[in-house]
Amino acid sequence: MIRSRHGLLALSVALIGTAPAPVTGPTDPSPPVVPRTAPLAAVLAEQALPARDGRWPRIPDAIAWTAIARSTPDTRQAARWTLAQSLIAQERMADASGVLDTMVGDDPALALTAAWRLAHGVVLAALNHPHEALQALGMPALADHPEACAWQERAAAAIGDTVAAARSMRCALPAISGRSGSSRRAFLLSFADVALATGHPADVRTMLAPLGEHDPAANMRRARMLLTQGDHAGARLLLQRVGISGTPELRAEAAVALLDDRFAAGEMTPDAAVHALDGLSFWRGGTVERRALALRWRIAEAKHDPRAALAAGATLFRYFNLGDQTASTLLRLQGHLRTLVDANGAPIGAAAGLFWDYRDLLPGGGEGETIAARLADRLAAAGLYGRAADLLRFLLERRPADAATGPLSVRVAELDLLADAPDRAIQTLRAGSAIPFPADIQIRRRTIEAAALYRLGKTDEALALLDGSPGDRDLRSEILWQRHDWTGFATGNAADLPGPGALTDANQARVLRQAVALSRTGNRTALAGLRRRYARSFAVLTTRDAFDFLTAPAATLDPAKADKAFAKLALLDAPMPLAGLATGPARAARN
Repeated sequence: MIRSRHGLLALSVALIGTAPAPVTGPTDPSPPVVPRTAPLAAVLAEQALPARDGRWPRIPDAIAWTAIARSTPDTRQAARWTLAQSLIAQERMADASGVLDTMVGDDPALALTAAWRLAHGVVLAALNHPHEALQALGMPALADHPEACAWQERAAAAIGDTVAAARSMRCALPAISGRSGSSRRAFLLSFADVALATGHPADVRTMLAPLGEHDPAANMRRARMLLTQGDHAGARLLLQRVGISGTPELRAEAAVALLDDRFAAGEMTPDAAVHALDGLSFWRGGTVERRALALRWRIAEAKHDPRAALAAGATLFRYFNLGDQTASTLLRLQGHLRTLVDANGAPIGAAAGLFWDYRDLLPGGGEGETIAARLADRLAAAGLYGRAADLLRFLLERRPADAATGPLSVRVAELDLLADAPDRAIQTLRAGSAIPFPADIQIRRRTIEAAALYRLGKTDEALALLDGSPGDRDLRSEILWQRHDWTGFATGNAADLPGPGALTDANQARVLRQAVALSRTGNRTALAGLRRRYARSFAVLTTRDAFDFLTAPAATLDPAKADKAFAKLALLDAPMPLAGLATGPARAARN
């Protein structure tokens, strides 16, 4: 690694002082003589690595293809290797990639050789596959190879790993010095970018000197160098020149840089800067958009607008490789998200929308789950059960499938039921059916699944699921009531009848339902006992006529009072409380 300014400066001086090597003519087009018993992988492993000076052997295409056409199975791989190197020399990287892939497809052992890995890594880096390129070029045999170092620098710079890029620069010097023209220019520009990113702006001028004073790309980097050194007037002049002579992408980059400098100097208000940014036509997906988004983020923070800051910063985080800035960027974005979503005064609809749009930025662990759980509680309190269920389902799906997810799966399924989505509740529960949850969670999950099956009209399946399960008598009684299973209902409901005294609406309904079931089964003895037990309690209630009618001895029934009594049985139209579950409207049996 080059750790000091002096190291980069020495490198830049060396780059200027080394003249490009002259371009040589075609090399011998004949493929190497390969013994019939020696595969190319073994031959390449014995030979010196190519292109140490950055120059790959080049021959006319006609000669290379003729050699392949005339090759035998024993010599074909060598002919292909000659063609692949020539294509790299011509910077026809896509064609070279196809040849190299064909070679390794016929002989996988080639992937073990440093020569093939070098060619493959160069092609990958040139085709903008930096991660794969670094993997290909990372074998020990290529550690001090100048051409490998040159492309390692390019690949590392592309993914934002400026430290690794700077570490490769000195090793790459012979390969860069051996180049000329546009090939050398691309590496010099990359070197300048690394120098700026690693805090060595003074070396940029020396590194870019071979490119002349009229190169727009070099002037763009010189302008950034001057901005870091405080020479704003000189930087603006260079940016204005780039705006005249640069490519469309460079002109857009220069426009963003000028706007950034004016805003930083206090020459523009945040609103004016945003308006100016909106009026620019950005070059999408590259350095220009990245810098424009970074500027928009700074403007939003200057305006104290966390929503706009989150929008710009999230785009940066999702679509650009931020290198060593990734972690700090995510922490800042999580702060904005926390401010907008977890604020008590934030409108619930807007907070939920922001959470869903930026859920990939949610803090990990307990903090993120706490934010989501509070928001889900607010949604449920507002009656938005479906949105609350979807929010918590997102947490459930991103957690490991283990017993710790039990309470969360129960909560999601409950919200699905409240949202009138019993099918989704069943899917949620059955997705974790193989997990060994604690006994209390298992009981609760069975109760919810049975309630969902009942809501879907599958009462037999619901009762089978509840059979022998403790703690869900209310649901079982409700299902039996709806099925008009009067004997089963009366038997189960008898154990849950309240004591005499003041009766709540729910307890009134329970007693009246018991009376209906007993009358349907003709159990006059039990009806008489019910009358004795609750007559005083109902005497002061509006449902006393209904209770009196249902429990009166058969000989004293007055049909004229039936309509008046049943008119007060509205409590039977509501389902019994089922441990907080919504089970749908009950259908009272009155016939």
